[in-house]
Amino acid sequence: MKRKIKVTWLGQSGYLFECNGQRLLIDPFYSDIVEQKEGFKRLMQAPIPIEELDPSLIFITHNHLDHFDPITLPEIHAFYPTIPIIGPESVIKKANEMGFAPSVLKQIEKGKTIEIGNFKITATAAYHSDPFSVGCLIEVGDKTIYYSGDTLLTDTLLDDILSINNRPIDIVFIVINGRLGNMNVQEAIELTSHLNPKLAIPMHYGMFAENTEDPSIFINGCAEKSIKSIELKLGKETEL
Repeated sequence: MKRKIKVTWLGQSGYLFECNGQRLLIDPFYSDIVEQKEGFKRLMQAPIPIEELDPSLIFITHNHLDHFDPITLPEIHAFYPTIPIIGPESVIKKANEMGFAPSVLKQIEKGKTIEIGNFKITATAAYHSDPFSVGCLIEVGDKTIYYSGDTLLTDTLLDDILSINNRPIDIVFIVINGRLGNMNVQEAIELTSHLNPKLAIPMHYGMFAENTEDPSIFINGCAEKSIKSIELKLGKETEL
């Protein structure tokens, strides 16, 4: 019996995946910390209150403010103090410095896998200004999802992904903004075409006027390569 997988976009690269009553929360960015520190005003407000997220596990891809939100993550932790927080070395180091309970922190290295409940997560290489940045492969239900995290497209990224994956990739979530250490929309189309998923979803746009891209360029580019692509609606649950 196939288990339904649902996803809700929380803005930027934040997502809430749900399968069989369990929820994976990735990179929730809710605060105005980037405006405080960098002067970039957020254009999207968080669509779901923290008290309604109800995560079973949290995955943070790297230690940048719009991914590891130092205001929001402690608030989430206060609501759900026993929920595992998974991340690479830079995330775990920062979380320890901020006083998170060590018992919930789980460090993951590139190429390594953590399995919690319905979710099997394998950290993938990412090439970004945080050298510990990762993406991930998420195996859940009968699907394999590639979530790029923040990354440039390098000569090795495709091989890095394929070398640790022995199943076809069904769904791709991929950055398209082309600024501040991320691949641009044409590079995102190129990588997606090589991965050849059944569905491709653009991410990391629309949050800041200074750092965004038109997702329709990605969607149309995928269509030209016979790959289905959709834009998720902020806060709206979508079945994958």
